[in-house]
Amino acid sequence: MRQHDDAEAARELLRQQPPQQPAQLTRLMTKLLDDMTGVPGTRIRFGIDPLLSLVPGAGSTVGTLFGAVMLVDAMRLRMPAPVLARMGLNYVLDWLIGMVPGLGFLGDIAFRANRRNLRLLNRTIENRGQVREASVRYWIVGGAVIAVTLLLMVVGTVWLVGWLLGMLG
Repeated sequence: MRQHDDAEAARELLRQQPPQQPAQLTRLMTKLLDDMTGVPGTRIRFGIDPLLSLVPGAGSTVGTLFGAVMLVDAMRLRMPAPVLARMGLNYVLDWLIGMVPGLGFLGDIAFRANRRNLRLLNRTIENRGQVREASVRYWIVGGAVIAVTLLLMVVGTVWLVGWLLGMLG
């Protein structure tokens, strides 16, 4: 019985300790979306996110939805609710910038929400005092941030496409 108690105590200790770094998927998505390639002779880097924003309407939404995997990772890392909200705001701004026809491509290269959010994650991990024990309320707030962010983008895209089709027809 003692071994069972020791094993349970070890599992509980692991549950209390948040992971030390963003998940590999988060780092990979950041690289693919924001830093995949560079412009020769410059320090400018970009990924597929700006390229997706060249597709009118849905392209910016698709790129932001791919990047939203970082919000789930931030919850796993138990980021404070204000950090989650700022990350969600970065995605909404990135989505809005990407929706501007023609200029969205350049705006996505300049703004790079995924890179900003990865820096937020890393900075918060370094300052472990900000990370608190996750409670039920935390998971509800975190889930709400993700849901509102995604809902704004999807509803906004559907509205915009409908508006554009109405203008044409």
